[in-house]
Amino acid sequence: MMIYKVFGRYLGVKREGRSWLVFRVDLTEQKFSRLYDIVIPDDMTEEEISGWFSDIFHEAATARNPDVKRVE
Repeated sequence: MMIYKVFGRYLGVKREGRSWLVFRVDLTEQKFSRLYDIVIPDDMTEEEISGWFSDIFHEAATARNPDVKRVE
C-alpha cells in the first residue's frame, strides 16, 4: 500500500484489479479504514496520484501542511 500525507491527513492507496482503493491511515496503530467517497480514476498512474490528491484537496493546505508527499 502506498501512503501519502495529504495536507496533514494520511491516506493509503492500493491497486485492486483495475481500480484504485483509498483508505484512511492511522500510522500509530497501523489501522486502515476504506474510504468510499474518494475515487481515483482507474486509468491514473501511480506517479500521478500525489498530483491528483493535491488538485482535489488543495483547500486543506495550511502553512503547517502545505503539500502532498508520499511517505511509504
